[in-house]
Amino acid sequence: MSTYFGYLLLAMMVGLEAEGEPFQGKVGVAYVAVNRSEQWGQPLTQVLMSPNQFGGWRRVERLERLAPHIWLDCQRAALVVMDRTTPDPTFGAVHFLSDQDLKRPPIWVNPLHKLVKIGRHTFYGR
Repeated sequence: MSTYFGYLLLAMMVGLEAEGEPFQGKVGVAYVAVNRSEQWGQPLTQVLMSPNQFGGWRRVERLERLAPHIWLDCQRAALVVMDRTTPDPTFGAVHFLSDQDLKRPPIWVNPLHKLVKIGRHTFYGR
């Protein structure tokens, strides 16, 4: 699949997962997908579309209601991550949880190490 399709899917995932986050938080969420792609040896589009990886896809209709300035921020975050024009603020994280998710953390988080908190997301790695 084309790089443009990957970029577009990444921007959409960022919009669904990090709509209300500061720009750095959007960048962090985008880096998680790119880090998974690299560390797991899978194409970015496969990582983004794999079942049960990013919960935002269950609410995909929300993309239609994103404010234009937020959508532009999501696109910009996807672009700077794919082009590597900004460093990874997550230190290589491959998972994140929102503050809401941390109230009842899933079992898969137990073997992971907390790397950093940006906005309302906590980022994890091995």
